[in-house]
Amino acid sequence: MERDLRGRPQYYLIFSLAVADLLVGSIVTPLGAWNTVTGAWNLGVGLCDFWISVDVLVCTASILHLVAIALDRYWSITDICYVQNRTPRRITMMLAVIWIVSLMISLAPFAGWKDQGFSDRVLKLHVCLISQQISYQVFSTATAFYIPLIAIICVYWKIMRAAKKRFKRERDRRTVIRPPPDAVVDEKKAMMPKKNKKCPLPPAVVISDIQGNANGSVKTARHHESSSSASEEDRAATQTNCGVPGHQTCENTMETRIDEENGRVKNGGVVMKRKRRSKESNEMKRERKAWRTLAIITGTFVACWTPFFLVSIYRPICGCSISPVLEQVTLWLGYLNSALNPIIYTVFSQDFRAAFKRIIKRMCLINEY
Repeated sequence: MERDLRGRPQYYLIFSLAVADLLVGSIVTPLGAWNTVTGAWNLGVGLCDFWISVDVLVCTASILHLVAIALDRYWSITDICYVQNRTPRRITMMLAVIWIVSLMISLAPFAGWKDQGFSDRVLKLHVCLISQQISYQVFSTATAFYIPLIAIICVYWKIMRAAKKRFKRERDRRTVIRPPPDAVVDEKKAMMPKKNKKCPLPPAVVISDIQGNANGSVKTARHHESSSSASEEDRAATQTNCGVPGHQTCENTMETRIDEENGRVKNGGVVMKRKRRSKESNEMKRERKAWRTLAIITGTFVACWTPFFLVSIYRPICGCSISPVLEQVTLWLGYLNSALNPIIYTVFSQDFRAAFKRIIKRMCLINEY
């Protein structure tokens, strides 16, 4: 519904993930809820095959989409040219690989990878369970979960490292101490060549102050320029006064200048420190938000799917029966991941938040002015 989102190829990964999760909610979970409430499967072998196949297809596709989204984020951070090469064709190829691999895993039992007691288990024990052949379970769990789990953890770890380096570079760039403008001007004045090594020529204002203290009159800059003899006498008087140790006029003048310069430098330093602290606090907030987002994405996936796949690989290997309560809890934890994906992958996206607000306003007939 949003034209802005349709123009960005990476959002088609989110769209395809939404389709997979929608199929989980509309086809898989209603039959799973019926099986959980009744406590037995009384819908026959054919519907059991259909339910298991669709379950494996859409849940595997949902997991593989998370891997593709993680890779897309990693490439966009580390590869400068990837954003230009992220074409609709490339995204379509990624989606094709995801759905083909998911379809192969879901249809493998129909190609002869089904255990012999499948029909008896459905008809006599009223238990609809995926093929318990060990080789198929190792193949399906490794392809659908364990390999994607390792990939997601590694990719998000690299994303965290790359983001940390980027934040560090930004901090180093912004925390370079720059002197205030007054200090730069003073440094330039200090670098200028001096005519007299014993006592440098002070500015006209300082000379006027000294003359005013000594003779009771203030001379302007024009008078100094027009009368060379008077300026020479002033310079000689100034040099003499500065050469005498403990001379009150010279000391007062120099102290006043030093205090003014120190005051300017201190004030400039306080302002720069405050600006630096505000920038550092904003960067720290951004960094914490990035870590929190990655932790929620990875932690939710691991917490939802790990118990189910541990039980799935443990059951055929040990050949023992699992508690029905444990099976149902682990199964619905996996379905919960499909319910959380629409929240995780849209709430943390500013584009999707804005799009949902606009859609809700249109649905509620709220006009924007």
